[in-house]
Amino acid sequence: MPAPPRVLCCLLACLLLVGGARGQSEVYRDFNYGQDTGGDQWTQSIKVSQPALRSSVSGDVQIRFQAPGMQAAWAMCWRQPTAEHASRWGHDARLEPGVIELDEQGRGAFTFPAAEFPHGPTNVRIYARNGEGKRDVFELQLYNTGGADWNAGAPKETPPGAKGMKLLFADDFDAPLSISPDGRGAARYTAHKPGGGDFSGWQFANPPEPFEQVDSYLKIKARKTGEGAYSGLIASVDADFQGVTARAPCYLECRFTGQSAPGTWPAFWTLTLPDEPRGTDELDICEAYGGVGAGNPNHPGYSLVSHFWNQELPSGEKKPHPNKVVPMMELGGKSYWSTTMHTYAVRIGKQETVYYFDNIEVFRHATNPRSLDPHFFLINYAIGGISGWSIDLERYGNASDMYVDFVRVYQGE
Repeated sequence: MPAPPRVLCCLLACLLLVGGARGQSEVYRDFNYGQDTGGDQWTQSIKVSQPALRSSVSGDVQIRFQAPGMQAAWAMCWRQPTAEHASRWGHDARLEPGVIELDEQGRGAFTFPAAEFPHGPTNVRIYARNGEGKRDVFELQLYNTGGADWNAGAPKETPPGAKGMKLLFADDFDAPLSISPDGRGAARYTAHKPGGGDFSGWQFANPPEPFEQVDSYLKIKARKTGEGAYSGLIASVDADFQGVTARAPCYLECRFTGQSAPGTWPAFWTLTLPDEPRGTDELDICEAYGGVGAGNPNHPGYSLVSHFWNQELPSGEKKPHPNKVVPMMELGGKSYWSTTMHTYAVRIGKQETVYYFDNIEVFRHATNPRSLDPHFFLINYAIGGISGWSIDLERYGNASDMYVDFVRVYQGE
């Protein structure tokens, strides 16, 4: 028999107290569902009625939602360092009143004190659960127009992985965007994969639809309307492969966040310039797959992989693709890719290729000979497509946003 709401609230409150806001309690592991790869118990129950999804907010924000079939809920949001939690990574803050009691229709409300949280892209996560073990997470994307200035923009220091290199290219997205369908002329970026092969289920669209500059961020929008659906990609070379490229030794990094929902697929990656007889190297620095529940990725972190397309070993076998699932919930500030901004990077050396997460080395392998050739970079917010994951953004209004803070490229001698 399901526990009465008040009994369940007391149980959940005890779990929170035992584990702490960032402890290892059952509640925290469920809330940060990147650590929980089970899909059967996840359902879609929560819907937010106030404020408008993806809206700009400030001050004390009243958040109202409904979660039919659930008995209790609570909310969390990533916060900058405070006197109580001084870690440079920031910390996950539980929003008052802690455990939120729901009425018979599953309605609940709480206040988000935006002024106490970082300025810019904000993800308020609402979690609900019932006595039968069913659970749900709703990621409420907002933009905090007030709040504290924290950890935004490209740092002044050279990242450890780029030691000994010189800055070749940087974009802090603090100036009007320069994106065109083919990138030719004065445009800085191309809005499609150079050489063809767009791969998103919601097609990569020409500007201006998918792109918007907000303060010092590039906002890549994914939208589905009665006229169709679109998402966005930028590449650092034009349709003729002219533009920003780097050759080993080099270092490329990008800082961004997105929403984890069924079908969302943010990524930062590189490709070598075309040389068809020799194949192509593709370095997927970060591929993040959103969504939990049956038939969804239920991904514990993000994936990286080095593809050596159309290349063979001396034995005639296809070259293997070195890869790793990065356990980001165990590294640095221990937060998920949709919880807050993170920096993803790769150093392509003459001997070794090394991947980084928030300046922490997470993987390395011998550099493939083809990777010694020039690389260009791509940043995208794909929705479904060749990833194979289903798309279900209905309760988010068939829309989702990715925010890119900066991208930098360093070149060695």
